[in-house]
Amino acid sequence: MFCVILKRVLLMTNLTEITPRAIVPLVVVGCFALARKYVKPSARLSYEELSELDSRFTQTKWIVNLAMVAVSVVFGWSSYRLLVALNHYFAGGDDSGTSFWLWPDTHIWWFLPLFGALVLSWDITLKLWSVFGNAETVRLYRSWSDGRAGFDCTRFMRWMALVVVVPTGVGTILALPIHVAVRDHDIRACDYAWTSCKTFEAVRLTQIDGYRNRDGQLTHQAGFVLDFVDGRRWSSAHIGEFRNQVDSALGAFLVERTHLPLNRAQTDTDIPKEVSGT
Repeated sequence: MFCVILKRVLLMTNLTEITPRAIVPLVVVGCFALARKYVKPSARLSYEELSELDSRFTQTKWIVNLAMVAVSVVFGWSSYRLLVALNHYFAGGDDSGTSFWLWPDTHIWWFLPLFGALVLSWDITLKLWSVFGNAETVRLYRSWSDGRAGFDCTRFMRWMALVVVVPTGVGTILALPIHVAVRDHDIRACDYAWTSCKTFEAVRLTQIDGYRNRDGQLTHQAGFVLDFVDGRRWSSAHIGEFRNQVDSALGAFLVERTHLPLNRAQTDTDIPKEVSGT
């Protein structure tokens, strides 16, 4: 079925006009087509049984849908707050002498909560209904939903959890230690996957406006760039939220602590690689 749909779309659409935005619906259609073929309902109901249950669950399905929305919101928000709290918790070892914290862009903590909310809300809602309601009614409702959908919704969502949520969760967990601690005597940067944190001694300080995209246009992502004795470079623009203006308090602190003049450049690629006098 998916192949037939894909063939028709390709015949109707120029390949050069297909965008990533158009690919997403194709993937979704393909997933449901595969589910109908390979994830059959565990309990098959006859047409008469489905018709009889239609009248029984006409109103119930709206209540279940609203409950799923509520579960998704609670799950998503609480998961997001937990990830932010864990990110700050793992940075606790750098508390001593830290004057500024630079955290990763908060958007990275939304992927796992959103995917988890979409995939797990169905199963969580049915579990809660079974605990606080009538388990037999839940069983009938699940069978009726599977019959109308043409596949086992619960098993399909669990497979989606394994395929989508688990890899996203692993990637998100590996990002938990990311932070930069600007301390009184140095800068300590901790990167992805619990790699060893690095401490830097700066020899040049530069304020930048952003970076250039593939077309050469300037995208504003202001920050400070520090060049170090060993040739490495660190930028505050690479961590945290996108900003049009730099954090003036951070800039004043860096100038005071490093005793370096503040240079200006549009992007970090405009900064000379060589540092005079090093």
